Amino acid sequence: MLKEVPNNQHMNMSLRQVARRAGVSLGTVSNVINHPELVSPAKREAVLKVLKESDFIHGMPKFKSTSVAFKTLGIMIPTLTNPFYVDMSNGFQAEAAATGYGVLICSMDEDKEMQEFYASLLLERNTAGVLVSPIDQRDKYLDKLAARDIPVVLHGPSQTARDMCSISGNHHRGGEMGVQHLYDLGHRSIAWVTLTDRFPQIVAREAGVVAAAERLGMQLKMVCISKINAAQGESAVEKILELDTQPTAVFCANDYTAIGVICGLSARGIKTPDDVSVLGYDGISSISSSILPLSTISQPVEQLGRQAAKFLIEEITSSDNHTHKNVVFEPELIARATTARPRLRLV
Repeated sequence: MLKEVPNNQHMNMSLRQVARRAGVSLGTVSNVINHPELVSPAKREAVLKVLKESDFIHGMPKFKSTSVAFKTLGIMIPTLTNPFYVDMSNGFQAEAAATGYGVLICSMDEDKEMQEFYASLLLERNTAGVLVSPIDQRDKYLDKLAARDIPVVLHGPSQTARDMCSISGNHHRGGEMGVQHLYDLGHRSIAWVTLTDRFPQIVAREAGVVAAAERLGMQLKMVCISKINAAQGESAVEKILELDTQPTAVFCANDYTAIGVICGLSARGIKTPDDVSVLGYDGISSISSSILPLSTISQPVEQLGRQAAKFLIEEITSSDNHTHKNVVFEPELIARATTARPRLRLV
């Protein structure tokens, strides 16, 4: 039986009290928790400040972590608008369900401040273990989970200083493979579309891209966007067209962005791959059946999620001598309809 433990240090506030203190509506507080992308930065910050000060976690009572072993796993991901994280979450959920675990999915909307908030939320719900896909290199929220002995699996390049399992693709190798593919087709000038504020995985991909371009003597232009989504991919086209030397191929940090680049090119009468080749990264499930199947550097997305769930369940159910593992999946080049030999310049 669950026993509620009084919190003597902080007031256990209701949503309505949080809204009153933050000077916003009740609906705004709800949106900050469930759909932060719908709230302006100023209001979101005001609500988060009250939530942190009051130690409020979504109206949930506080339970002793030793009172019951909940069969619930958590997954903290940057966003659910990117199909990659949907596919990975599906794999995670499938493996968890097969062993009787439920899953709480926390989408951070690429907001760094939400990392600590959702870490606290998962702790307060006595989550048995958490898969974390970090937005950046900061790791204070990981300390919060570790302090409560919550098993954590890290998605992305392993942090050797961290005592936890990790799952990742070989992103450096994937970046190299993409550049090599374009070089083999005859491209010598390419654009790399990446994030201004980058996830650890994208940092590793970019290192591979730069290394391969230098080794092959290719001209590489960096094009930065603020978020990884199709709309930002479309906006990247304007930056590409403003480059002094027009590339014959565009390599995007992920598939979602690549789709946006193709749409942006098409809107300007530029054909893919006749005028410019476009290469994505990830191998999300939806792109293979699109009208113009995307060439991509593929990683086993659902398998990443499944392996993470396996690691968590192994650690939860094992004795104290659990050995942490780091698994790296190798990427695969899948050449489809969006890459070809260079024919024409963009302009």
